[in-house]
Amino acid sequence: MKQYLMEGIGTLLLVHLVILISNNAPVGQAPMAYGATVAALLYAGRSISGAHFNPAISVAMLIVGKLERWDFPYYLLAQIIGGALGAILAVFLIRCGGTAEAPLRPYDTMCVFFAEAAGTFALVFVFLTTTSKVTTGNANYGLAVGFIVLAAAYALGNISPATFNPVLAFALAIVGKIAWGDIWPSLIGALAGAAAGASAFRAIHGTEE
Repeated sequence: MKQYLMEGIGTLLLVHLVILISNNAPVGQAPMAYGATVAALLYAGRSISGAHFNPAISVAMLIVGKLERWDFPYYLLAQIIGGALGAILAVFLIRCGGTAEAPLRPYDTMCVFFAEAAGTFALVFVFLTTTSKVTTGNANYGLAVGFIVLAAAYALGNISPATFNPVLAFALAIVGKIAWGDIWPSLIGALAGAAAGASAFRAIHGTEE
């Protein structure tokens, strides 16, 4: 039960903070804050739930056999509930600050798909590799994952919403930060990237059984 609670709380914090970051951070600094948030939460939750806080990561962990099938739906449920609560709290605080919403930026659908797939592939591959048995004792896994999110967000932020996380994409749409039409290419791209990242990990490291 505690691992599901950690997934819910971690996803709530991730969504809540990233939405506020996107609203308040100076231009060009949001990816840095996003990466730092991911790194901090990974260190906080790694020993309890694995610190997924992202359905794409959970899908990848299921594919490589590092998440039990009966745990998977509860992880997703915890992430969805946590993400929704994080978005609601963020909207409340944004309104408290009286901050005007930024205009939505249009994206090309196919570009969103490929950009989100590429970013999620990188995130999943680094996450799986740095938390695998091969790298047992690696104390820098949080920094590695945070830095790959930072790099991908900077690299792809002009092409897609650069969330690499279906729950975060939905939350940003709820609060009006991205268009609803960008949700589905973001979702499908993230899942495709997660599957590709998990496949690449298995091709290199096997099943770790």
